[in-house]
Amino acid sequence: MPEPTQLESLRVTDEPAARALRQDTHLLGLFLSPASPSDVAARADMPANLVHHHARRLAGLGLLFEQRREAGRVYYQLRARTFRVASDLLPPQDPDGNGRGDLRDLTDGFLAAYERCWAFMRDGEEDVVGFGNAQHPAKPLEDVTDPIPVPFPAHLDRLTLRLTPERYARLARDLSDVLTRAAAEGHSGTGDPCTLAVLTFTDPAQPAGTLSLSRNLNTFLGLNPAS
Repeated sequence: MPEPTQLESLRVTDEPAARALRQDTHLLGLFLSPASPSDVAARADMPANLVHHHARRLAGLGLLFEQRREAGRVYYQLRARTFRVASDLLPPQDPDGNGRGDLRDLTDGFLAAYERCWAFMRDGEEDVVGFGNAQHPAKPLEDVTDPIPVPFPAHLDRLTLRLTPERYARLARDLSDVLTRAAAEGHSGTGDPCTLAVLTFTDPAQPAGTLSLSRNLNTFLGLNPAS
């Protein structure tokens, strides 16, 4: 019988596999090439017995497969390089569903980072929210905080303005292009895992005819090095 090989693409059609694919993305990524759970445990800073347990579970769900056994070790690999998940398996109403699960993870991660930075805040720091319209354009937001002694300052920059559908799509793609370039550059030689996110949406609660422009910068980055 020929040994199983990694597929280029695989469609996920059952809910448990779709849920595991969402919840265990980072662990699964460490099995892109054949790897033993013990090796992955060292890279992921996890107990080896826990990674063995998860690897067997993910293999049972069809997301990993046993690529080979060698010198008493089992080597697992991702079943496919790309997984396609039917959208109705995890609808937005599900706690881990499309959109809701992503926002929960982003919110939890950002708030934890924000609280770490907040511990270094100094007296006199302040938030700035600017408004403008066609007659009174919003002033560029000034730097509102000095750099704080943390290596990865939390940073939130939000802009609300009226857009046509075409301009909205162009701006959203422009923002995502920044992440595309970062992904192409790959990991830095050293450092910690960091998340950069793009979030764009329309808000029906805002009056359709409003010309108000608002921007909120909530950051610990401090002064712009280029200024």
